[in-house]
Amino acid sequence: MAEQSNKPTTGRNLRTVTGKTFLNGLASSMMRAVMQPFVLSLGAPMSTLGLLESLGGMHGLLPSVLQYYSGWLSDRLGRKPFLLLANACGVLGVGLLVVAALTGNWLWLVPGFVLVWATMMGDPVDRSVVAESSPISGRGAAYSLLMMAYAAPGIFAPALGGWMAGRWGFVPVFALEALLYAAGLLLVLRFLRETFHRAGERISWSKLKAATRQLVVPPRGLRGYYWTMAVDSFAWGLTLSLLFGMLTLTYGFSTFQLGIMSSLMALTWTLSQWPVGKLIDRFGSKPMMLASQLGGIPIVLSLAFASSFPAFAAIYACVGVMAATWMPAQVAILANSTSERGVGEAMGRLAAFQGLVGFPAPFVAGLLYDRFGFRAPLLAGLALIVVTIVMLAVLVKEPPRESA
Repeated sequence: MAEQSNKPTTGRNLRTVTGKTFLNGLASSMMRAVMQPFVLSLGAPMSTLGLLESLGGMHGLLPSVLQYYSGWLSDRLGRKPFLLLANACGVLGVGLLVVAALTGNWLWLVPGFVLVWATMMGDPVDRSVVAESSPISGRGAAYSLLMMAYAAPGIFAPALGGWMAGRWGFVPVFALEALLYAAGLLLVLRFLRETFHRAGERISWSKLKAATRQLVVPPRGLRGYYWTMAVDSFAWGLTLSLLFGMLTLTYGFSTFQLGIMSSLMALTWTLSQWPVGKLIDRFGSKPMMLASQLGGIPIVLSLAFASSFPAFAAIYACVGVMAATWMPAQVAILANSTSERGVGEAMGRLAAFQGLVGFPAPFVAGLLYDRFGFRAPLLAGLALIVVTIVMLAVLVKEPPRESA
């Protein structure tokens, strides 16, 4: 039986998760501007950077699978332990990046990358807390608030991180990021109250094996949605996962310039997120997701044929509007298709499926860049974006607004 929270605890947990998300967003947005130039500065080729992103990037294999298990286990053991573990991985992972910077050995990047992106195991748990604490009719706005907390630090943090790296090197940037992950860990430890678990349930090997088999089998009734999200992950893994590294090698952009680009993207994301959340609640998730993907076509085409920093900065700023339109809609449609008992598992299961299908994309992008140049991964991703639009229109069905 679910242990439901009272209203004060619900509000407290929402504030705690939002605060932790802000701190994690601050750390990750600083890293966004410096990570790929840092990897390349240690002598790793673009294909190696792609392999690291495939293993431990946003939709990398290991973090995606971890999200499934953290969601599945948090539905049975509680939310708090997995939020603490996620931020602890951030502290340890950034520490290994410091070791790589001090030794000049890029091999330290492999465990560092994986641990830093393993902080994403907290994503399905965060979203479960939001789902438990908001009505179905208001989830678009609630998830938009969570996304705003993550995106808002990106307005200033990437430019700050890029400037720090250019002036003092990468180590001070990583040290600050470790402190931010540690602060998020302490916030959860002190203020989060457990709101949902199945009292007395034991986790057996047989249950864990059964859950593992579900990794490769989308749930009945959501198969079209799962495959559409997986193709979307592969498409955008080709187009955006290595963009900063490609701009560094092709056009010689500095970490400060990349930070400005990331900050502009975060600004448009933050400013558009709240009104978009209201539109999702009013018109539904699927129309917003279609609008996002259709907007991606001119964005990717423009990136492929731009050649100056102002042009790239303006185009990349438009990615923020696309993210604001896509991400809460994607989460809301899944949450509204799932009972509250299984939200954590559902969020993690989707992330794992996306990761299993989409994780090779950055590595493929690196190979395409090494062989054919800057435009090749962008145009390959564009073709898959068109496929995603067709799949979204035909295969994805939105649940009735009043159902859970």
